[in-house]
Amino acid sequence: MLAQRFRRVFEKRGYGLAALQDPRVACLLGLAPEDLMREMRVVTEGGVYGGADAAVYLAKQVWWAWPIYATSKLPGLGYVFRRGYRWLADHRSCTSGTMQTQESHDAQR
Repeated sequence: MLAQRFRRVFEKRGYGLAALQDPRVACLLGLAPEDLMREMRVVTEGGVYGGADAAVYLAKQVWWAWPIYATSKLPGLGYVFRRGYRWLADHRSCTSGTMQTQESHDAQR
């Protein structure tokens, strides 16, 4: 899982990770459980970012990921990032704490 892989990178910058399945997260964000699982979220003092916007926000915080942030600001590419994230999110499944794409899930059947 990417969140676990980059946990230390973001904890060094003052960010903590919480499982979207945690009931406290649903309460904090005011979302139904099925809405929580649609996309990752980043909660900041300035607001809540979701999906591709959350990934781009986090990329801006890390020097080696900054090109992702910069690329997303080029005309039309923010839209492409959002569509790509949405497609990936719609074609994955989460079971027993692991996430996989729908295609790899279907292949295991």
